Amino acid sequence: MRENVVRHLREVVGLDDSEIPGVYGIFLRTLAECLDGLRAAASPVDFRAIRSATHTLMGFARNVGAADLGDVARSLNAAAHDSDEEACRLGIREIEEICAAYRDDAPTQP
Repeated sequence: MRENVVRHLREVVGLDDSEIPGVYGIFLRTLAECLDGLRAAASPVDFRAIRSATHTLMGFARNVGAADLGDVARSLNAAAHDSDEEACRLGIREIEEICAAYRDDAPTQP
């Protein structure tokens, strides 16, 4: 997971290796903020808040090369558009798991 983001930041964004941990830290903080918003929107389900949070998450994930996260956010966004409470709850849990994996796999400072 981390390797996809690191490769993207290096090859597409043009960062050097010393800059990557700092940018990855910003990535993790933004994920935490989006996740807080999704958790708050989970019970009772607030479809509008989920659509807003996932819209931000989809764009941000794609910009840093976290395509897996972007794909799940897109699916969750679709579930919110369909007013599917169960799919939204499941999607939020899936995003929590992905965010935890990115956090646990974070690069260290050089």
